[in-house]
Amino acid sequence: MKEPLISRLRKWFQNNFVFFGPGLLLAITAAGEAGVTEAIEIGAHYGPALIWVVIITLIFKYAFTNGIARYTLATNQTIFDALNRLPGPKNWGSYLIIISYLMEMFAIGAMLVFSATFLDYLLPGIYSVFLIAVFLLVLTLAVIRTSSYEILEPVMAVLISILAGVILIALTQFPLSFNLILDGLVPSIPAGSEMAILAILGVVGSGLNLMLYSVWLSQKTKIHTEDKQECTLQNESFFRKYIRSVNFDVMTGFFFVAVVTIGFMFLGYAGYAVSFMPHGAKITLDTLITQILYIFSSIPYGPSVFLMFVAVIFFGAVVVGMDARARALAKVVRHLGEDKGKALPSEHNLYQITLLVFTGVVILAMVIADPMTVIRQIAAFSAILFGIFGFIVIYLDSRLPKYAKGSRLWMAVMGIGSGLSIYVALLIESSFLQNGIPLIERMLVIVVVLFVFTKTEMFKKLVRGAANFTDKLWTVALGGGLSIYGVFRGIDVNGLIFNFSAIGPIVAGLLGGPLIGGLAGLIGCVYRLAQGGPTAIGCSLAILAAGLIAGFAVRWWQGRVTIFKAVLVTVVIEWIHLLIIVPGCGIIFGTQTVEEIVAIVASTFLPITIVNTLGVALFAYFAKEHIVFAAGTESLLGRKKTRTENESKDPEKEEK
Repeated sequence: MKEPLISRLRKWFQNNFVFFGPGLLLAITAAGEAGVTEAIEIGAHYGPALIWVVIITLIFKYAFTNGIARYTLATNQTIFDALNRLPGPKNWGSYLIIISYLMEMFAIGAMLVFSATFLDYLLPGIYSVFLIAVFLLVLTLAVIRTSSYEILEPVMAVLISILAGVILIALTQFPLSFNLILDGLVPSIPAGSEMAILAILGVVGSGLNLMLYSVWLSQKTKIHTEDKQECTLQNESFFRKYIRSVNFDVMTGFFFVAVVTIGFMFLGYAGYAVSFMPHGAKITLDTLITQILYIFSSIPYGPSVFLMFVAVIFFGAVVVGMDARARALAKVVRHLGEDKGKALPSEHNLYQITLLVFTGVVILAMVIADPMTVIRQIAAFSAILFGIFGFIVIYLDSRLPKYAKGSRLWMAVMGIGSGLSIYVALLIESSFLQNGIPLIERMLVIVVVLFVFTKTEMFKKLVRGAANFTDKLWTVALGGGLSIYGVFRGIDVNGLIFNFSAIGPIVAGLLGGPLIGGLAGLIGCVYRLAQGGPTAIGCSLAILAAGLIAGFAVRWWQGRVTIFKAVLVTVVIEWIHLLIIVPGCGIIFGTQTVEEIVAIVASTFLPITIVNTLGVALFAYFAKEHIVFAAGTESLLGRKKTRTENESKDPEKEEK
């Protein structure tokens, strides 16, 4: 009996496209976020005129994902397994991805709020948006805990297919000609669309989410080799056998991203044609939902269906995003532990711990700010890192066997795209361009002072633990003086002082412990308080806290300070400064409203964090040959608080 056609087609597809599936997971994480936060608004303002930008952006991001896929297929390792083998400071790639994915949990929290808001419109007045978001977070963790990759993949495939279909059906209700799409493929720059173009380049097709494809493909490879009982040894025969399937999978994922993104642009274009809102109006989340409901109101059950499916799409993106990032970081942390010879929990337990940490960050994100603002801020930050990882992928590609390397065209697309991604991110983050770059220029004076200081005898006595009372007082004066300079050379923007006042107290705290760091911070604290302004109390207390936290950190590390630890403590200090102290003081003392606090954090977070972190990182680089800051474990008078010995007395011996 002849086998049915459908059965034969299914077998043919399974045999020729065995790695089909991860691209759909990629599409679900990349499509919804960009569609809601950018594409609808851009389509409303400029119509289909910028479709050509979407296509160019997706070509670059396809090249990025293709490079990751080839590396995973050729080496049987995820991209995250390679991060601890990059040239340069030890494990810098691993630490960078840890920071990146922790930051991206803020965007995940915002996506949960999006999903909750759509559900609130679907079932109005039942619960608050925040409680719905919390319920969705609990449901997310439950799904992650009980689901396997095999179940997740078909569910996501159905979701992204339905989303694309719903958008296309809705658009059939409007007289949109195919010529509009063709016109959008012709490069043109409408008046005032420059920032919209930059937003498309930075957000559409996602950013660091694309690295998660390596995790999904690795899982798919493992499942396939176990099912077929194939050897997992990677060679040219294996690579050539399956690379076509992988490329088809990636192209399918980006096809859905293109359909959803361009579809959202047309939804925005059609929405302004039928609604009461004028062109150029600022779109909030509520305005955006109202806009879309206009479009679907002509379709039976259209508004309800759209609200439900978009809510589910965002929920699915959260599930996929949290799960894959937790798996990736579990691998990274495990490799770091093995590299340092430390016994760590199993990868599964690290995965569970990472999920708990992610949950805390997500809850914080749901509390602090407007979801559209959060997603745009994190998108700009992630785009910078995405450009950096683009160059990392180029480097890893150069280490592959000849048969697995990318072509010269791929190399050109990756090089141009990675550089452009960093440039675009800085342009999108206008506060960094206007304030961050000038701050870095002014901060370089402190860098020169710190470089000279690391060559002095007093510095060497501090790190050896041989500093006397006078040396420590001079350290207090230096840290306090640098803090005053950081405030004095800050940039005043509508009463807000963008500054780098934390560098001095942090350096003093790392060198001398909490007392010296605290005294240096107190000097900067008093000076900042005297300058006044709406954030004077919060910022002055943050300067004091910077010295204390750095001092206690060096005690905790028993004087052992690395570049990564210096960066980590600075980032934590700035998070505490901008996400806890400033908002807390503003609310307690009534100096700012919640809306003003959100605006302050949004405008200052990236510039201040980058500038202060860069300054402290450069100091740690200058002092890298001194692996122990012994004075940081002593009291002000020099009495030892721990038995830590200075291992930097003989750097050559240490290197051996």
